Amino acid sequence: MSRPIRLAFLGDIHGNLPALEAVLDEIDKQTPDAVFLLGDLLNRCPWTLDVVDVLRQRDWPSVQGNHDLVLANLNTPEGPPTFNDKNRFPNIHWTWEQMRPHDLCYLRHLPHDLLIEIQGAPSLRLFHGLPDNPFAGIVPDADEESVSSQIAVYDESVLICGHTHQPMDRTITAQSSEHNGGSYPCKQRILNPGSVGMPYNGDPRAHYLLLDLVKEDGKLGWQPQFRRLDYDFDRVASAFRSSGLLESSGAIAALNLRTIKDGQPWASDYQQWVRNQPHAVRSDPENAVEMYLKSHGPSQWAFLG
Repeated sequence: MSRPIRLAFLGDIHGNLPALEAVLDEIDKQTPDAVFLLGDLLNRCPWTLDVVDVLRQRDWPSVQGNHDLVLANLNTPEGPPTFNDKNRFPNIHWTWEQMRPHDLCYLRHLPHDLLIEIQGAPSLRLFHGLPDNPFAGIVPDADEESVSSQIAVYDESVLICGHTHQPMDRTITAQSSEHNGGSYPCKQRILNPGSVGMPYNGDPRAHYLLLDLVKEDGKLGWQPQFRRLDYDFDRVASAFRSSGLLESSGAIAALNLRTIKDGQPWASDYQQWVRNQPHAVRSDPENAVEMYLKSHGPSQWAFLG
């Protein structure tokens, strides 16, 4: 009996080569029929060129994440002016300075979303954060009404996204969009594989997703396997130092490294906190991170406020 169609999904690698290599080793053994990337390929870890070269050699389709978008447009008229502040966003500028023109071109031309259609199977729609905004995402505990409104533009029965760095398998009752014959209730399943390089769910292992096309009750459907793999964190910590990233980006890089080690959302939670602080605080990341760590952490995250 032949094996069912199998697809693999990787999201939020963030330039973490050791985590990516652990996933690649297993994927080569699992031999999926196709592999797809959910964006945020780079930034926050030292292996910028290594990761982009490996992914381009594999030639896997990818959607564009918010970090990919910022890097592609940094120092151009299309880039959001906020990110031009090298003092506030040293990590982004360090990563951008490592990149070659063809790398930036690759990121710039990644699509916002992808549609996967396999005959007889539920269609899959891939995107990074939200359908209309790669800088925001669908968190696992969001209320159903909010999620339904956020994904209303898509009619596919299975949606696969990233951005939150948290694995998710959730089915909601949504409203079909007007372009699909009018608005009526329909079930939509939302999957998030979690992050390869920087999880936020308290489990620091590298996360990815396998989907098998199986028949249940006479109908074809997608069966997920959420995979988690150990890798060498000490190699990551060493590279932060030897690459110059830790020296260049200071407290921001140290916070990113802490996030990778703990599997907790320190990096993004700090960004949530600092954007609401006075300019004097935002413009001094070394002191800002120190202030943040004194009042925030597990059970006291800024995004809960």
